[in-house]
Amino acid sequence: MVADVLLTTLRQVWQALDASGARLALMDGLALASWKHVRATRDVDLLVEVPGGNVDQLLAVLRAADIRPRRHPEVTPVGKLRLIQCIYEPPGALMDLNVDLLLADCVYQRQALDRRVPEQLAGLELFILTCEHLILHKLLAGRMIDRADCVALMRLQHEGLDWGYMKRWAEPFAVSEVLSESWAEAFPGEPLP
Repeated sequence: MVADVLLTTLRQVWQALDASGARLALMDGLALASWKHVRATRDVDLLVEVPGGNVDQLLAVLRAADIRPRRHPEVTPVGKLRLIQCIYEPPGALMDLNVDLLLADCVYQRQALDRRVPEQLAGLELFILTCEHLILHKLLAGRMIDRADCVALMRLQHEGLDWGYMKRWAEPFAVSEVLSESWAEAFPGEPLP
């Protein structure tokens, strides 16, 4: 039941934002499955580049699709990041689902959108973050569940990961040590590539 409602929410948000011309990519829990790491999640998380930087236009698109901001002001700063937290109640679901939109404001986030990869999920054609960007975003989030996700992704995608790329971005984000620790947990006794 929750999975169906989650996918309905993803479809509603994706179609509304995609039609507005926003560049976006699925990230976090739902994106993990595309990289062979499946775990329960109860929200939709997207990285979004707002067309022309017009957040008011983006909010109007969301409202027209019955996706309501959870806070006022709508844009919440989280350190150097900006986030719009929304809720959506799919028809007949009798429950609200969380939708978190991370605004692509910096070079790194726009590069993550440049490198996104196409994916099909529940009949919806969309884009997801590369595994490298997913790992880096999770290292930045710093929660225990995110750290566990990083370790799992490293084990599952070891051969295909661009370690040099991740190490280059880990340094300015001050997560090099956590990247090394995650690697050590994934592959005890092996040096980081």
